[in-house]
Amino acid sequence: MPVYRTPDGKIVEERTEVTPPGGKQRGATSGQDPTTVTRQTGGAQPTERPAPAGTRGRYDDPTVVRPPGKGTGATPPASREGERTVLAGRIPQSDKQSPDAGAIDPVTGWLVVVDGPGKGSDVRIATGRNSLGRDRGNRVALPFGDTEISREKHLWITYDHRHQTFSVAPGADSANLAYLNDTPIDQRLPLPDGATIAVGKTTLRFVALCGDKFHWSDAS
Repeated sequence: MPVYRTPDGKIVEERTEVTPPGGKQRGATSGQDPTTVTRQTGGAQPTERPAPAGTRGRYDDPTVVRPPGKGTGATPPASREGERTVLAGRIPQSDKQSPDAGAIDPVTGWLVVVDGPGKGSDVRIATGRNSLGRDRGNRVALPFGDTEISREKHLWITYDHRHQTFSVAPGADSANLAYLNDTPIDQRLPLPDGATIAVGKTTLRFVALCGDKFHWSDAS
């Protein structure tokens, strides 16, 4: 400890005490020598150093994660000064950017509900095989509440574009019979324009678009 003499002749000893964080400092009331000068030093405190010029908001600032907005041109909410904004998740694309946006499954005919649940509704028939059922995953979906129709593949409605003909066939998952103009559909049958199909409590009328008089390959 350094010891020195004051101008009036007193000998003074200088001591330095380090007080840990949260500890109590000792003062004159703790019984220290009146000729002893005690320098109180608190525990080590972190020193905040200003960031170098040009680095603000780059490394030492908080990072805010914001989800992307809907659509391509959506802008994330404005961040506060000094925050870095990171977009989380995939940015959705618009329909125009989708690779399948231009794909068209042309209609070849319709089935119109003329009686039963969903009366007045119509569903379209596309080229190839069309499964008929009450679940929306079917190409020909009848989700109108007729529980006597199988969820999937009660019937197959097919348009053969090479021969330009329609046909109807039973589905592998159906237990209930369906009827084409009162004829049970237990095998593949030709489906003429204007025919009726009875399935469950529902009666459908078939309306053809494609056939001898029109085909999409002939359309300009």
